[in-house]
Amino acid sequence: MEEVTALVTDQLALEPILAEKSTVSARLAICSNCPSLSADHTCVRCGCFVAFRASLPDKRCPDPDGNRWQQV
Repeated sequence: MEEVTALVTDQLALEPILAEKSTVSARLAICSNCPSLSADHTCVRCGCFVAFRASLPDKRCPDPDGNRWQQV
């Protein structure tokens, strides 16, 4: 998990705009209860590290049944 955190941190440093911390926290809480979460860090729907995707303001949840982040 430390390696994933380091990779996400490095990539986020390259992003000019990040989501609010409260938004990221809410999104990650939703992801933590999702059946598509693998190894506590990867979304099996899109293959992204959820901490990275959740930190980008224009991204949405990739669940084909509906955007789980819609209420955030």
